[in-house]
Amino acid sequence: MILAFIATSLAFILASWLLNPQEVMYPPNTVGGQPISEEVKQAYFDLRNINPDVSIWQRYLNWLGDLFTAPWDEKLGVTAGTDKKALLVMPELGTRIWISLRLVVIGTLLGVVTGIALGAWTAVRRGSLSDKAVSTISFVILALPTPVIILCIQGANLFVRQTTGDSLPAVNPIDPFAEPGSWDAIKFQILAMIMPTFALMLMGAASYSRYMKVTTLDVLGADYLRTARAKGLTKGVAMRRHGLRMALIPMGQYFAFALTGAFTGSFFVERLFNWQGIGSWSLTQIQIADINGTAAVVLYGAILTLLAATLADFIQAILDPRIR
Repeated sequence: MILAFIATSLAFILASWLLNPQEVMYPPNTVGGQPISEEVKQAYFDLRNINPDVSIWQRYLNWLGDLFTAPWDEKLGVTAGTDKKALLVMPELGTRIWISLRLVVIGTLLGVVTGIALGAWTAVRRGSLSDKAVSTISFVILALPTPVIILCIQGANLFVRQTTGDSLPAVNPIDPFAEPGSWDAIKFQILAMIMPTFALMLMGAASYSRYMKVTTLDVLGADYLRTARAKGLTKGVAMRRHGLRMALIPMGQYFAFALTGAFTGSFFVERLFNWQGIGSWSLTQIQIADINGTAAVVLYGAILTLLAATLADFIQAILDPRIR
């Protein structure tokens, strides 16, 4: 947690130094034809802790005081930048994380399962037509930029709509015509999750399959696996009984940190599918010069990294009895 605190503190100081929300968030001269009083300006800036007349270090101390003494929902201050609403950062961050959670967890888990299965399968059948086909598709997906992959998926959805007259929701996860909480609204959200989840699964599976194939090939050349095959077991059976666990050990480390990357790096997916999750919100807060929001995103990413390190050790302990 000390590392997370240091990272967040540095983010706040750098954001306060490099971003200038006071220059873009308040009308420069008048409102409704009337001059803006200096008192109103000062109150406006002080509420958001971005007063340019206050030193960066004093603003940092103010932020630090709120972090340790303010109520839970006020700890990270309010949004600033061009956002005139001054929303509390902590509740907004929690809402955005929950939106991303539904999308990223399902997509990542599907990508992990698919990638591990494909990687082990192609390693056992190395050199076969199926191996070459899966490897080629994986390389193509990894070589393409994420926006291109998403646009291809949306293009396929558009083709289905033009052909059949029916398709999945593309860029709006909320049905504007359905009553909130109704079955129609819930059904629309479930359908809206399919394409972005598939995009995350596709990109994850391509990456995991390549990594899993490498680790599986290393295991296939191990002495204990050759001994198992010498006793009459086929390559597939020997791999399932003795080699799969060993091949998954390095995958546990990779998966833990990749899951963190999926949470913090789903910017393009959320942007292009209009999901208002943490990835999309992170970009928005930087664009509107929101100092408090930017620091909150860094804190979120730092905590995820620490959790990933713990998860990696936990997964490795489960898979490898030698380190328990």
